[in-house]
Amino acid sequence: MSRKPIALQLYSLREDASQDFVGVLERVADLGYQGVEFAGYGGLTARELKSRLDTFGLLPVGAHVGFDALTNDLDQQIAFNQEIGNSRLVCPSPSLESNDRQGWVRFAQKMNTIGEKVSAHGMQLGYHNHSMEFTRYNDEYALNIFFAETNPKLVFAELDLGWVYQGKVDPVTYMQQYANRCPLVHIKDFLSSGDQVEVGTGDVDLAGIVRTSDSVGVEWFIIETEKYTMAPIDSVRVGLENLKRVINSICHSPKSAHEVSHSLQELGRRDRI
Repeated sequence: MSRKPIALQLYSLREDASQDFVGVLERVADLGYQGVEFAGYGGLTARELKSRLDTFGLLPVGAHVGFDALTNDLDQQIAFNQEIGNSRLVCPSPSLESNDRQGWVRFAQKMNTIGEKVSAHGMQLGYHNHSMEFTRYNDEYALNIFFAETNPKLVFAELDLGWVYQGKVDPVTYMQQYANRCPLVHIKDFLSSGDQVEVGTGDVDLAGIVRTSDSVGVEWFIIETEKYTMAPIDSVRVGLENLKRVINSICHSPKSAHEVSHSLQELGRRDRI
C-alpha cells in the first residue's frame, strides 16, 4: 500500500491555538505532521498564514467552514483559502430546516448549490459527519440520504471514522460504500464503552482503515481528538506515533489487520494504567 500523509485538524489543539496559533503550527510541524486542517485561522491574514505554513513545512489540507459562512461569506472564504494554497472547504455540521428526511434532502440541495460555486473556482466542497447522521429515517441513515442527494462531483465525503464507529457502523465497510468520494478521512478512536481515547489505543479498527485506504481513494489521514486522557499536545503526539506504527507495520509486515490493531490496543491499555 502507499503511505498516506498525515495531517492534524487544529481543533484538536483549540485551547492552545487560541493563545498562540503560530506556536501551535510550529509544534505540530515539530511533531512530524505533514499538513493541517483549519477550524479558524488564528486571526492571521492569508499572506501571514501562507508564510507561516511555508516556514514550518506544513501543507494546508482543508478548512472547516460553518454553513453560515459558506452561505454568507463564501467569496471571502474562497479567496482566503486560494491564497494559502488550500483547495478544499469542508462543512463541519448540518444546518437543517427540520429534523427529518426532508430536512436532510433540503440541506443536500443547498450544499449542491454551494458546491457549484466552489467548483467554479477550481476547489472542492466536502461534508464532515458526526454520529448523529446515523439516525435512521425509514431505515435509511441520514448521512446516506444526504450523500445520495448530493452530486459526488460537487460534494465529497470527509468521513470521520471515529464518529462512524460511534454511530454503530463499521468504519471499513462505510469507507468502501463511498469509495472514490472520500479523499480526506478523520481518524479518532473510542473504546467500545463510548469513551474517546488517543488514536491507536481504542477499539476502532485502525489497521483495517489503513489497509482499505488505497482501494477507496483516501489521500490524507487527518487526526482529530476532542477529548483526551493526557495533555492535548501529548495526545496528538501519541496518536501520530500510533498511526505511523500501524502504517509501518502494514507496509513491512504480513500481519493481519486484526493482529496489528490488537497489538496497538495492548500498548494503549498499558499506557493508560
